[in-house]
Amino acid sequence: MTSPTPAAVVSSLVRHPHLSRLAEHVRQRVLWAAANRSRSMGGPETGDGNGDGLSEDESACELGDVAAILERGPENPTEALLLATLVMLGVASELPSQPEAQLRLVSELIWLTAHTELDPLRVVDDALGERAAVLWPRVAQVVQDPKSVAADFARAEALAAAAALSASSSDAARQCSAELAARIDDPLVRTVLCPPSPEHQTRLSGELAPPPRHAAVVAALGLTGILALLHVARLIGRYALALRRPVEVRLGPEGLELSHRTELLGRVLRDRRVLVPLHNLQRVAREVRYSRLGLYVGLFALAVGTYLGISLFVDGVRVPGGSPPLLGMGVLVVLLGLGLDFGLSSLSDTARGKCRLVILPRKGKSLCVAELEPRQTDALLRTLAQQTQSAPQSSTADPGTSPSGASTLG
Repeated sequence: MTSPTPAAVVSSLVRHPHLSRLAEHVRQRVLWAAANRSRSMGGPETGDGNGDGLSEDESACELGDVAAILERGPENPTEALLLATLVMLGVASELPSQPEAQLRLVSELIWLTAHTELDPLRVVDDALGERAAVLWPRVAQVVQDPKSVAADFARAEALAAAAALSASSSDAARQCSAELAARIDDPLVRTVLCPPSPEHQTRLSGELAPPPRHAAVVAALGLTGILALLHVARLIGRYALALRRPVEVRLGPEGLELSHRTELLGRVLRDRRVLVPLHNLQRVAREVRYSRLGLYVGLFALAVGTYLGISLFVDGVRVPGGSPPLLGMGVLVVLLGLGLDFGLSSLSDTARGKCRLVILPRKGKSLCVAELEPRQTDALLRTLAQQTQSAPQSSTADPGTSPSGASTLG
């Protein structure tokens, strides 16, 4: 038999003629057990121990005998949900207004979730309605620092609190989840807090980067010293002027959508969206090796050879007005430019476990997105390959490996 939803249980209980008495009794019994860290609900009849029990009429409801369930403990998910709902309906009648009291209440509810069959936080939104918003920030405190809430709290309670926030549909819970996701270091807690959705596999977040240049262009820019100037200017913009170009790549039914903006000193200068249709995709590559390593080695050798050869020639011929130091400075600029281009385009991402995604359309400019997670990028490429193969009249792209070691679609 399928367990009813929290909303259905609340709807059933509101018709109970003795709801206030029943809910208050269960609240006191269950929260007393939580405060005393007891998994048994069969302790004192109420929190004050006055032995004031329930009559048969008060205890009976559509889903079972509440008094009997308290004594022996819930035996199935429906009975556990019934007790949890009654607890929250009892809390709704006396919801504390002081932050300290709210935090104490939340700590007891989370202990029940982590250590018993009951999950009161699952029914918070249905039982409390809009008033549940005051409790979610207290739940977030448990996720962020469980020890500060209760001395015996640890990772298990943080996971229970994160699961409650993730399962809630309220705006307050979603806001708390979004704020916590950026501060939590524990990967498991972060995953529970923000579970990946199917859409997560078709979205990437990174930074827009210059696309790979043609080998002849790299050689020309490097040997003229322009390459060094370009990278120095880019470094100054990034670290002195806070120049950023965040981009989000999404795989939609029409193709790859790139939403990117340009930020300078924290202000948005440009916001743009680019759509590359599936039929216009020539090649999509995730670079996994040091691209064009042979080219850079050759240019380095050329620069060093130029420096040594011409220096010896100038020393030998002793042409008036020759200046080996200036010649050496020029060659050093060439070496600097090549080193910056190779390091920033290949080594920086690889050293941090990141990768680049290069998008080559049949028509239009090439695009490059850096600082991407390799696993997420591979997931998007797999989805893109499946979508491309199933799309009628699409490009004849097949996933494979390019000679440079890139996982490709093209």
